Amino acid sequence: MLLPKNSCRINKLPLLLLGLALALAAGCSVGATCPRCEGVALGTTYAVACNGADTLQNEVEQLLQRVEKSLSVYDEESVISKLNCNEDVAPDSYFLECFEVAQQVSRQTGGAFDASASPLFAAWGFGAEEHSSPPAQRQIDSLKQLCGMDKFSVFNNRLVKSDPRAQLNANAVAKGYAVDVVASFLESRGITGYMVEIGGEVRCGGAKPNGSKWTVGIDMPRDGNFTPGADMACAIEICHRAIATSGNYRRFYVSGNEKIPHTINPATGRPAHNSLLSATVAAATCAVADAYATAFMVMGVDSAKALLNRHRELEALLIFAEQQQLKYYATPNFKKWLIENNI
Repeated sequence: MLLPKNSCRINKLPLLLLGLALALAAGCSVGATCPRCEGVALGTTYAVACNGADTLQNEVEQLLQRVEKSLSVYDEESVISKLNCNEDVAPDSYFLECFEVAQQVSRQTGGAFDASASPLFAAWGFGAEEHSSPPAQRQIDSLKQLCGMDKFSVFNNRLVKSDPRAQLNANAVAKGYAVDVVASFLESRGITGYMVEIGGEVRCGGAKPNGSKWTVGIDMPRDGNFTPGADMACAIEICHRAIATSGNYRRFYVSGNEKIPHTINPATGRPAHNSLLSATVAAATCAVADAYATAFMVMGVDSAKALLNRHRELEALLIFAEQQQLKYYATPNFKKWLIENNI
């Protein structure tokens, strides 16, 4: 059935952003040459490594709180929650920048990335109110009518919907965007060598203070690998890049004999089932990397490869199953970054 007009069933839960498989791997040890600040924010953990990081924790956490207050669907007072409930509020810069990324990546992926699929996420149990009961096909067909980024536009600094029941969910881009917000803050302070990590999404500016590259580990996409860094697929060395990973091995449930992953295909309204187990994307910004990583999980290996051939500004590592074995595809530059490969 269709959601009622102005439906706003939102729990006051912390922003649990989906993410997914990256872990800092020996990025920089704590010490005078590479201070860190770290803590809990956005429903996950964060870490910042750079010269002066130990003096910036309060400012970093204030930034992350502002991002959450804009983009968390778990906070009924957030900007996105109020917009979903059709309240007359002006979108802030955080919302507008994320919305622009969502529109851009949706266009480039033929709708595989779709922040407007919020009603479908909720129906499958991956919204603000989690559950493990798959929806009926009749409900899926009805909810699909509410989805599509073409139902949203911004005019006179207001979000305009063609259908008031349509809603947005920024979870698949907001965590990467938060990384970018912190990175921009560091750069505004004249810090050029840094690593920012939030829940596994990473952006590196320049090199470590000692001049060496940053090391990032990518988790093995096996069901049950719930501890970042415990079982690594590979490690890479990078500078001046943002990295995000999406996968279906941590956030899923089982209904009957079927695994129900959190990645929903907007075209079918059902969970995406294909051979791709995880997608790691490198881009200039973490928000863009985050969105494309999610889109690739929907698209599958062949379509993701085709898009990467068209968009040479992106680098990626795709880990997939073939004849019950793990295989991988890496773009040429990504292969050059590999310093350890356990696949």
